[in-house]
Amino acid sequence: MAREPEIVTRYRSLALENDPVAQFKLGDLYRLGYQVKRDLDEAVVWLVRSARQGNADAMALLKKMAADGVDVRRRVDDLPGKWQAAPRPDYGAPPAEAPRPPAAEPEPAPPPPQPVEAELKPKVIPLPEIEVETDPLRIGETIDDPVALRAAVDKGDLAAMVALGNAYREGKGVAVDPAEAVRLYTLAAKAGDARGQYSLGVMYDLGLGVAQSNAHALKWFREAAKQGDPQAQFNLGNMIQQGRGVESSAEVAAKWFKQAAEQGDAGAIFALGALYEAGTGVERDEIQAVELYRQAADQGLALALHNLANMLRQGRGTDADPFEAAMLCRRAAEQGLPEAQYNYAAMLALGLGVEKNEDAAIRWFRRAAKSGDPRGEAQAEALEKRRRAEAPS
Repeated sequence: MAREPEIVTRYRSLALENDPVAQFKLGDLYRLGYQVKRDLDEAVVWLVRSARQGNADAMALLKKMAADGVDVRRRVDDLPGKWQAAPRPDYGAPPAEAPRPPAAEPEPAPPPPQPVEAELKPKVIPLPEIEVETDPLRIGETIDDPVALRAAVDKGDLAAMVALGNAYREGKGVAVDPAEAVRLYTLAAKAGDARGQYSLGVMYDLGLGVAQSNAHALKWFREAAKQGDPQAQFNLGNMIQQGRGVESSAEVAAKWFKQAAEQGDAGAIFALGALYEAGTGVERDEIQAVELYRQAADQGLALALHNLANMLRQGRGTDADPFEAAMLCRRAAEQGLPEAQYNYAAMLALGLGVEKNEDAAIRWFRRAAKSGDPRGEAQAEALEKRRRAEAPS
């Protein structure tokens, strides 16, 4: 009996332990027929188990499959062990008529003729500019009643100060007032609350409700980072790496990224992987870069999916696997990442890791151009021009 591919074994092992991300990935492998025999029944089983634990990707994919006529409402037994229950989502009903076979895998866009081959040659990828986390609201508070929050603030409740600040910043139950948000964050920050310090740092970093100040942003990110706040640690590392408000130091940035990465922050895990890939601030280690990219990719981070796809396609830090590279690149492309859209188009144009499809390649090149990659339109035009020249008169 043929040995099961490593990627399938890895996902299956984690899926059997009720890991919802692994269950989603295993289900998607069966849906695509990638590294396993295509089996929509088996795909549904794993996707349903993942969706029951609240995995949004699994829910969305089940809805799509239902719309394509796949029966996703069959009985699926839960695995033993703990899992976080979530309300059963509505995947939609299959069409009334006889179910049609599942639609072919959506064809994104294809790549270019000759120029593309040069683009896909192995090369050291420059460190990307990592966006600072800009939303201090994603910290778990539920804004139910601004009046109740105000009463709690008057009693000195630090969490309420941050929650009410979030409400004023986003206009949740109150009129948008960034200056009031800054005042509330400042009260919490000066009283030593890490979330207040982080949120105040974001406001200074973006110049919301207060004059933009790298120095003040750095100060408050540092205060929150010292208390172990992972988002603050990531933002602090990012500012230090970029030399904003402080002398640039990749070595110091790496230390803060490591602390945030150890707490599971996807942005920090990716940033640390990029440092290992480039050998900046740490000793170059492509194997470690691949491992970190995979961890961040498992959380759905588009940049990590794209960089991991590059490593797999080029065989750097891991065995070359153009098929997994194409699958990951497409997932990043579907999130709107221009460079991933361009690379996926190139893979389609060349038939690298996917079935060659020049029509789809052209569409993906144009999507890349629309997303801001100027190479996309040039490659789409070049591919169309070559096809016209090769067409019989």
